[in-house]
Amino acid sequence: MRNLFVYCSFLLGLALLSSCEKTFQYDSDNIPPFEGLTPPEPGKGYQIHVPPFPVPAQYEREIYIRMDVGNEEDIYVNTFNVLCRPGTHHMIAYGYRNENDPEHPAIGVMRDQNLPDGRANFNLTMGSGAMYCGAQEPRFDLDLPPGIAMKIPAGATIDINSHYFNVTDEVLFGEVFLNMITIPEDSVKEILKIDDINNDEHLFLPAQEATTIVDEKTFGRDTQIRQMFAHMHKRGYKFEVFKKGGDRDGDLLYVSFDYQHPPYQFFDPPLEIKRGESLITKVYYNNETDRDISYGVTSEDEMGILFYSKVLE
Repeated sequence: MRNLFVYCSFLLGLALLSSCEKTFQYDSDNIPPFEGLTPPEPGKGYQIHVPPFPVPAQYEREIYIRMDVGNEEDIYVNTFNVLCRPGTHHMIAYGYRNENDPEHPAIGVMRDQNLPDGRANFNLTMGSGAMYCGAQEPRFDLDLPPGIAMKIPAGATIDINSHYFNVTDEVLFGEVFLNMITIPEDSVKEILKIDDINNDEHLFLPAQEATTIVDEKTFGRDTQIRQMFAHMHKRGYKFEVFKKGGDRDGDLLYVSFDYQHPPYQFFDPPLEIKRGESLITKVYYNNETDRDISYGVTSEDEMGILFYSKVLE
């Protein structure tokens, strides 16, 4: 039954790509082998596997696919292990606020973010209400300290967002494995939730110019932050985060110089942000092209997002 589901998901992904009129040649019987992750032992975790999907030559493909977790009860994930085929730009695991919403996409059906002409499909729906994990390299392991976990509610589905670049003249394939290792509820001392600061409303990069975009988020309540990681595209060359107000006013809290492999920073003890204090993001870009660049989802657009995990009260 599982093999049938995997095969059907693969065919659905191919059909969706064909419906977008993006044609390519490939040998479906000769997909390169790839050793994935061994699923967690029963009772110790769950695995989500997005089967191989084609990425045409000289094309970037970003897909979403909603998958069942298979958990009948609330689970508490302390470790995330991600493994993707080479060529990945990112993998994000989103959750849904209301699993029974009829507007949610069907389970197991791939949806394409990129249109055939390279523009973004901003009408695409995606998971809402939670983000559980984000990886920006082929192999990523997030091991939270003992007693700290992400809560995933009973009966959950996860929307896997996978983005691949293919700069070769041959068809490549994407594939994603996500293992979620759980801990018993009675051992949980702290639950985290991921939030973000996004400079999309201010992001505009004039042609042939270096530009710095500064954004500020003022907190309406006392907040404890456990970790941070940044996301930008190839014209971003530095990402800084500063504290404004209270203790550590003006301190540089985080810095990344590599859009492909930004560091994940954990705060122990948690970073304290009092009500009325702020986090400031400062992102440096160099637009060497002859066109203006703004916010967008493709590699030729830009982003400047700080993801941070806060402690739930």
